[in-house]
Amino acid sequence: MMADSGRNTPGWVWVIIPSIAVAFGAFIMYLSTVPAGDEAGAVGKDARSVIEASAEQARKDAEKIGNAAKPSYDFYRLLEKQTVEVPDVKEYKSTPKDAATTYEYRLQAGSFRSAEDADRMRAGLLLGGLPAYTESSSVNGSVWHRVFVGPYTDRSRLNKAQDILASQNISPLVLKQKRDQ
Repeated sequence: MMADSGRNTPGWVWVIIPSIAVAFGAFIMYLSTVPAGDEAGAVGKDARSVIEASAEQARKDAEKIGNAAKPSYDFYRLLEKQTVEVPDVKEYKSTPKDAATTYEYRLQAGSFRSAEDADRMRAGLLLGGLPAYTESSSVNGSVWHRVFVGPYTDRSRLNKAQDILASQNISPLVLKQKRDQ
């Protein structure tokens, strides 16, 4: 035989629950007997009075503005009569449109201590279709062999050469010089 220890409910629950249900029903019946109010009409009357008061205030403000003296703006007439003297400074002169300065661009693809390494890179660039050459120079007592691509006078050809070098994982240094005409 099983014990029914969890199913026993206390006696006060049997009294309180029905009392709450009866009180709720009585409250619902009371609400049905209360007459409905006209809150919408009261709010509408209040809104109308507020709108009329603000319209009247706006009319008064418009009259005050209309009666005030209008300011006189004479600055545009004063500026017509004034002149400004500009000094003639050489640095302020622009270059004429027909005097186009041309530049020559070279790309330094690499710099090596060994002439063989520089020649190897130059040969690879020549096989890639780029006009490459080497120059040797002395820096701090040691000789460096630099590999150059170019010269280019056209930016589009320069950009194409940069793209080819980038595809070979070479980050070139762009050198820009004014070209003698």
